[in-house]
Amino acid sequence: MIFFSAEPTDKVADQIIDDFNDIDDLKNVLRDIVSLVDSTVYKKLVLGTPDNSLINSGDYDEPSTIAKLAGKNMSKFPLRIPGGPLIGSKEVLVIYTFINDLYSFRIGRELSSNELNALFYGDLATRILLMLDDFDSTKKTPTTDDKFFKKLGKQKWQDKKTKKLFNEFYKLYFMLIFNNKLDKERESGSSFDVTQDAFLRLLSGCYAVNNGRDRISPEDIVQANKLYLKLIHTDLTRFMK
Repeated sequence: MIFFSAEPTDKVADQIIDDFNDIDDLKNVLRDIVSLVDSTVYKKLVLGTPDNSLINSGDYDEPSTIAKLAGKNMSKFPLRIPGGPLIGSKEVLVIYTFINDLYSFRIGRELSSNELNALFYGDLATRILLMLDDFDSTKKTPTTDDKFFKKLGKQKWQDKKTKKLFNEFYKLYFMLIFNNKLDKERESGSSFDVTQDAFLRLLSGCYAVNNGRDRISPEDIVQANKLYLKLIHTDLTRFMK
């Protein structure tokens, strides 16, 4: 667990810029994260949504294609341990949490049975993982395979600087939540920070795989956060079929 003392959110962003000023697009992404203070959608993400009772109906017990491939080719270990894989099958499944929440915020209610089918068995999750910021394009959805998930499960940080940058992004989101007292509003025991961390690691790894690398670079982390922001600001109801 990472502990921080309280600092102004802008100050944290400025320090990251000072420490990593050679990374393209970093400044713009950091400023966009700071501006989430005005985002109703992000506030709802932090506070979370009630569990949808339909999910426990048994109708969605069959794993999705992504879940099957991740389970077959990636670590199933439930906890992050020193020296363990950066991205396991549990991190991959986090994508469904974010799609569900972002979709439900747009429609103002829990997902229906048909919408849950589209969530788990449609192609939006695949498009995000394999097409990244092109997920909303008119391009055909790529075919998922074992190779992609094997490479994703073997990703490592490029170096200590890269890991430090990822942790600094974590700190920035933490301060954004803390300084705006959203931590006081959410339910006790909320796991949002952990879930968000896992999702950003997942997206960072996907950028590395899609660029033919087995190491996550600082640029991958910046692009992952940029995609995260795009998802927050996009009406996903147009794409979940």
